[in-house]
Amino acid sequence: MTVGGVVVVLLVLALFGYFGGLGPMSRLNTARGITPPTSLAGLDRITDPEVRDQLKLDQTREALSRINDGKQATVEAYGDLDGERMYVVIALRGKVDIDKTISDSGAKPDQVKQVGASTCVASTDTLPTQCYRGSNTLTVIVQAANDGVGVDDVGPVSDEAFTAMK
Repeated sequence: MTVGGVVVVLLVLALFGYFGGLGPMSRLNTARGITPPTSLAGLDRITDPEVRDQLKLDQTREALSRINDGKQATVEAYGDLDGERMYVVIALRGKVDIDKTISDSGAKPDQVKQVGASTCVASTDTLPTQCYRGSNTLTVIVQAANDGVGVDDVGPVSDEAFTAMK
């Protein structure tokens, strides 16, 4: 009975570590793949190899995976080059310090806004509108690829992407 109880406790701790991104089991979680949704915000994922190459999506994904100790990453674009809206979505397994990333970007406090569960930064002369959402096991960054797209437009896309890629 005692051995069975210990086994159950260890199993619960291992599952919590795996799915919660805590402890030694978190490394297994960061090796899990990320499956991008076929559409976000009503826009289809760009799968055309020529367009993906032009946007350097796959090259960026490979570079992110390398600099993040082999953790799984994906870089996707939704919309089309000639459309009114296009979003670039970056998803990484593991936790990213969003506050530090925003601070390092040079964003001023008045440019940062909470939209839904995402932390967003309004566009500047050098950076597009960006929204971040993260947990211990997944971080999602969504950037608007068009001018005139505000944080209120990008924030819901960030939340939708995060939920779809968990």
